[in-house]
Amino acid sequence: MNKKILLSLLLASCCWLGASAQQVAVKTNLLYWATTTPNVGVEFAVSKHSTIGMTANYNPWTIGSDNRIRHWFVRPEYRYWVTEKFTRLYFGVHAIGGKFEVGGFKLPFIGDRILTGLATNYYKGSFVGAGVSIGYQFYVSPHWNIELSAGAGLARLSYHAEPVRGPKAASYTNRSRILPIPTELGVSFVYLFNSKK
Repeated sequence: MNKKILLSLLLASCCWLGASAQQVAVKTNLLYWATTTPNVGVEFAVSKHSTIGMTANYNPWTIGSDNRIRHWFVRPEYRYWVTEKFTRLYFGVHAIGGKFEVGGFKLPFIGDRILTGLATNYYKGSFVGAGVSIGYQFYVSPHWNIELSAGAGLARLSYHAEPVRGPKAASYTNRSRILPIPTELGVSFVYLFNSKK
């Protein structure tokens, strides 16, 4: 997994160097901040209708004494803009990957349907997947946009469960599952460098 992260950062650096004369955007998703997940994204224009970008999200928190929602993930994405880059409607394809440690609470609405025993166990593992997205950017000023986005896809989870309370085992058996997951849900502030608007 570390090799994939380094490769992604190298790709982003190369894009940054190659996009010095192009339009570049930096963004943050307010909905992720609402779930106590700091996040940042960068996006580069590669043609009139195409952009490539990467978002990184990190949540190191334990809420209360037992409730953990620790995770990190990255999401590289290609977007095709119907009108023009960073303007109005887009369609995207993306990959997603990261690690998680969640548990000690019950999810509202879906309860134990995805990870049984979430209230009494911590689930630790990693995931990798791909998906599609759709979104819309609203013009605010020459350097600012607001973006609405949504995406879904499939992810392969590899994880094991540990009890929230009680003795820990010397080793655990990893399980693997492929699940449909939401890969993006966002209301983001977007700052545009080298704005042509």
